Amino acid sequence: MAVNSGEPGLQTTCPDVRPMLIMSREKTKKLLDNLKEITNKKDRFAQKPTPSSTNRYWPETNIGTLPQSYDKAKRHKDEDGEEFIYIDRVYGGLFDYQTLEQKDGTTYKGKLYKKRRLIKGSDGNNFYSQCTVTADGRWFDNGGWPIVPPKQVEIEKEEKEESPTFEPWSSEPKENRELNMLKGLK
Repeated sequence: MAVNSGEPGLQTTCPDVRPMLIMSREKTKKLLDNLKEITNKKDRFAQKPTPSSTNRYWPETNIGTLPQSYDKAKRHKDEDGEEFIYIDRVYGGLFDYQTLEQKDGTTYKGKLYKKRRLIKGSDGNNFYSQCTVTADGRWFDNGGWPIVPPKQVEIEKEEKEESPTFEPWSSEPKENRELNMLKGLK
């Protein structure tokens, strides 16, 4: 007596074939997955990203206050034996091009937003200073240094999309419209 194993066109006399076929499929799939891992070789010549030397910050200099996320940062020693930490920095160039080099040496892939913060000047007058904000909430001053998120930020205005201007269709022939327009110029 032939038993249908569930596979199209495959019949056998053994009723226990179906579980063996399922097990063999799983083993085959596992072997193929392992084969993919073997063939996907990592580039052994690829260099590990290293932070730029301009991303160094020496805490003893007290140049500014960094956000609390840098308080427990790993400390390194420079050539002179002074301790420093790596920080995130925003670099810019011409035509509003900005990149964020992170403390681990990689480049931030998210969007950078521009905001303005209100600062009190040394003469007592208030002024706005441009800042950069990441999508994950990190703030940077206009020099690219990380800062504590400000309390007073300019309210963003809604950007209006400009609609193209057009002339409505007219039953008047094109030549007459152009002549009337030229008469208006005189």
